[in-house]
Amino acid sequence: MPRSPDHVFILAPLRGVTELCFRQAFCAHMNGLDRAVAPFIATVPGDRVKPELLRGIDPEVQPAGLPLTPQVIGKDPAQLRVMLRAMKALGYVDVDLNAGCPWPFVAKKGRGAGLLRDEYTLCAMLEAGCDELGEGHFSLKVRLGLDDASLLPKRLPAILQFPLRELCVHPRTARQMYTGTVDLEAFAAVAEACTLPLVYNGDLCTPADFARLSSRFPSIHRWMIGRGVVANPFLVESLRAQADTRDWARFHAWHADLFARFAAEAPGDHALLGRLKELWAYLAPTFVNGGSLWNALKITRTRAEFERVLALAAPLRWSGRGETCV
Repeated sequence: MPRSPDHVFILAPLRGVTELCFRQAFCAHMNGLDRAVAPFIATVPGDRVKPELLRGIDPEVQPAGLPLTPQVIGKDPAQLRVMLRAMKALGYVDVDLNAGCPWPFVAKKGRGAGLLRDEYTLCAMLEAGCDELGEGHFSLKVRLGLDDASLLPKRLPAILQFPLRELCVHPRTARQMYTGTVDLEAFAAVAEACTLPLVYNGDLCTPADFARLSSRFPSIHRWMIGRGVVANPFLVESLRAQADTRDWARFHAWHADLFARFAAEAPGDHALLGRLKELWAYLAPTFVNGGSLWNALKITRTRAEFERVLALAAPLRWSGRGETCV
């Protein structure tokens, strides 16, 4: 599929979802994404990084055709430098810093979205990242703030001092988590003030969403999509084709492939069901009677039960034009 010169579509770093298995299966059966940001890897004390921490970004097993940017989370510039050097040793030249994770146990420790609370530490992290990687190779993913949307505008002048590759903004606060509505007015204010390449991320789940957002923000050409792609793996190629490209044969092949990869990586029913339920929490609402299907799937206790519920639900039918955004 030819790439549009106007828009870049980036797979979001959904921890526990858009991991290596998901990216591999996606590239084997689907199209449309230009690149991906990997779910975050936490910085660690010491002067070395254990190889197992980097297994998910091992270049040897990444799918062809989907350039990957690793993401780091932390608040110690010295630890960040150690992690970036380990990633550079693997051949990566671009790395992203997570200043957007909304989970309270992360943010309360000054990491993720909590990094915005302390301008000194935020700037120290950006300085370390830009110094280690060079101009235009370190990027930042943020939210609007912790409890309200006033924090990012306060931090933006400091952020713009650094030669970042791009700034990705999810227009929610950490308190919102993934609920409520995105604050497009606040995003518009950030976009007007931002002199860095800007990426929009949040509630882009359908062609209608993209039409509305791209019309409202004509200067935005970089779009990060997470939940929308997980719920509908055909989404980005449908955006490019300007037509519904969903196909049952490819969906079943993709799902069977992903199921097999999960099973190989997470032997045992408990671990496998954890991965499958995480996936189907996004998939189920896109189907007719998806609520009932999800209620049945989430209480299964064995792989056999899970497969039986899916078999009994067949044939699945997509709900309308897939307008549900989970």
